[in-house]
Amino acid sequence: MPTRAVLFDLDDTLFDHRGAARTALMDVHQRHVPGVAFAAFEQQHMHHLEVLHLDVLAGRISIDDARRERFRRVFAAVGATLDEAGADAVASAYRRAYMDARCALEGAIALLDAVRPHARIGIVSNNLIEEQREKLHFCGLAPLIDALIVSEEAGISKPDPRIFHIALERLGVGPDEAVMFGDSWTADIVGAARAGLRRVWFNPRHLTKPADPADVEEVFSLTPAEPVARLLLGEAAR
Repeated sequence: MPTRAVLFDLDDTLFDHRGAARTALMDVHQRHVPGVAFAAFEQQHMHHLEVLHLDVLAGRISIDDARRERFRRVFAAVGATLDEAGADAVASAYRRAYMDARCALEGAIALLDAVRPHARIGIVSNNLIEEQREKLHFCGLAPLIDALIVSEEAGISKPDPRIFHIALERLGVGPDEAVMFGDSWTADIVGAARAGLRRVWFNPRHLTKPADPADVEEVFSLTPAEPVARLLLGEAAR
């Protein structure tokens, strides 16, 4: 079957979340704990961000409260004190720096432009709906998207195959007519396999490819756009 829809992950596939987060974290580090090795500070931040993000997705904590709690835990882990006022200040400073650093990954717009004449485009993301809408609009990606499916709104998160089925239904295609493209092996690749979709792994860090599921093609950069688009589109590109 020709490819009639391409499903994309958003964060660290089209939107540079990792870059914005690192820029914001470096700002916090330089202002508040310059004596702590940045690598240790960043490692703690990544750990607690991942843990608390699950609570945010489950609705157990707000994103703002999670951000404050994250920095309380990170500062404690590196031996620094942070009172309530300090947690508020650090969380706010991080958020401002993150917002200032937002951008699409290099080649993201060109890739969507190359795909759009041949197939419908959907975003499938584990996050909050307004957060993801704002990123798409800010980066100029929104006009190129046909459907946005976010776990908060869907009530289901990747790798649950049901969130992919919601995306397919909204785009009016079957599993054999779509491909999933994302950077998370567990969420994007395993999830797409469970949903019966072809999958392509975005692997800019050149990580070792897991063995299961098999027959997963890799892309290491979004540029140049045309060969990536051809890989995603298959017969539709020809």
